[in-house]
Amino acid sequence: MKKFKGLAALGLILLFAACKKTVVNPPPPDLSEYFELHVDYHNVDGQSPKLAFDENASSPEVKIDFKSLFTGNALPPNLINININSVRIIDDNNTNYEIKEILAYEWREDINDWKNDVEFIMKYEQTENLNVMMVLDASASLGDDFSKVKSYAKDFAQRVYNETPNAQIGVIQFSDVIGKLPLTSNANDVYSYIDNMQQGNFTTLYEAMNMGITDLENSLSESKTILTFTDGTDNNSGPVYTPTYLKNKLTNESVQPQINSFTIGLEGNGGVDKIVLQELAANGGAAEFPKNINQLESVFNKFSSTISNVYNLTYLRNQQVVNPNEPLQLKFVIKAVPK
Repeated sequence: MKKFKGLAALGLILLFAACKKTVVNPPPPDLSEYFELHVDYHNVDGQSPKLAFDENASSPEVKIDFKSLFTGNALPPNLINININSVRIIDDNNTNYEIKEILAYEWREDINDWKNDVEFIMKYEQTENLNVMMVLDASASLGDDFSKVKSYAKDFAQRVYNETPNAQIGVIQFSDVIGKLPLTSNANDVYSYIDNMQQGNFTTLYEAMNMGITDLENSLSESKTILTFTDGTDNNSGPVYTPTYLKNKLTNESVQPQINSFTIGLEGNGGVDKIVLQELAANGGAAEFPKNINQLESVFNKFSSTISNVYNLTYLRNQQVVNPNEPLQLKFVIKAVPK
């Protein structure tokens, strides 16, 4: 009898195990979004490829120098490549995206549709050669918050170095005087310089920005970025240094790659000119206006990710002759996820 009861119990256990449903965790949600780059392509002699991006047809989130005509080189025996540097994907909320895949398409009149091109491709890689100038307000209006600003600036630099180990970062501080640490790959020099910044009266904002832009113009890098932080308006620069003067320097097409400009205006004691800072957030940059010192930390963190997450694209195809009067219409669909 005991043996029977034992077998019955075992049977119940096996039955329970067989009936028990296996719990499977659902797959993570797919956060991928898709962005488009539209291009006209020609190659007059098979050796001189050129790409011109169509800004109106492309997704506004893709930040690229749409004014430039990108040229390439012939690669023996029968390939060409065109390099496009300093590309970012940033949405209206200044969220940065990480590229996962790029698919190439060509418009075909014979089928009246886009045809996926598996032989001619757009490669991508994150830029390793990045130069960043930080232009930091050290005016007296920051008061006791100045120590937090320095802490956030150091954290920003640390994140950029961690994300892009070959990056070079420089620092320009401004108040009634301007001080500068040139571009360097030595992180400790940057941290030490920021720690030793001292507050002063007045706000020499435009002159300090001009110095940062000039240093980047003269630097050799695949990607160049200026990040400007202030809590006030300029009240001490020379008369030549105006927002228009700075914007003209930033948009000078002879400077390649163009300088991406990001600005932060802390709403507080000094009062910031939002219109000016938005205007100076140029070439795929962005402007943010945190309302208090605690929000400022998250903006520095966001921009550290955005600035370090920049791509070089390379278009590869054969040396087919394409008449400039009848350029090929190309479309690149970029799959990306928020970073």
